[in-house]
Amino acid sequence: MCLCRNVTANTCIRHFSPSAAHKSPDGHTLDLITALTPGGVAVLSAPYMLAPIATISTQQSTNASRADKEQWYRLDALQLGVSYELRISNAAATGVDFEIELYTADDVLRLHNKPTDNAELSSETEGRLAIYAKVTASYAGYSTWADVENWPITYVIVLEKHVAGLPVQALKLIAVLVLVVLFGLLVATPRLISKLNSVVAEERPKLMSKLE
Repeated sequence: MCLCRNVTANTCIRHFSPSAAHKSPDGHTLDLITALTPGGVAVLSAPYMLAPIATISTQQSTNASRADKEQWYRLDALQLGVSYELRISNAAATGVDFEIELYTADDVLRLHNKPTDNAELSSETEGRLAIYAKVTASYAGYSTWADVENWPITYVIVLEKHVAGLPVQALKLIAVLVLVVLFGLLVATPRLISKLNSVVAEERPKLMSKLE
């Protein structure tokens, strides 16, 4: 399911977990799929990869080709049974919703009416998994920008592995925060308390003498 939230930026997230059916095809099939796919195929490798900023035309565009309206990605170096997310972000002001469709290599060949017997595993790809993702964008009809459906839409796309139900980058941030807290509790706080005790010890005689 693709979840889209309209805030200052639109974010479309597709969660998935590869299965044995998502075998990585051999070199011949990779080249064939790239040749069949409009605009070619970009590669996103797990566990984390942020692709360069890209553009796409909406499905409603009257002056764009099919290659402009579809962007294909091969999600590579995936692990069996591991959870991942593919995340797309773009400016909310465009009023554009993204859709992510996932395919096996065989599925892509079938889309182009090609036989799938070339997609068998070879020794070079055995045990490796890959998923193909087709990205499209549709104008939702609520932008304040004129004729935006015919504009090229800029977006960023990220492939990220999940660990314990959280994205890898989120876990790294949590780890940093934990280290900061531990540093404060184990190092900074004892030093501060020691400094305060020293100041109190130095000032106590002066205070007592004034009281006398």
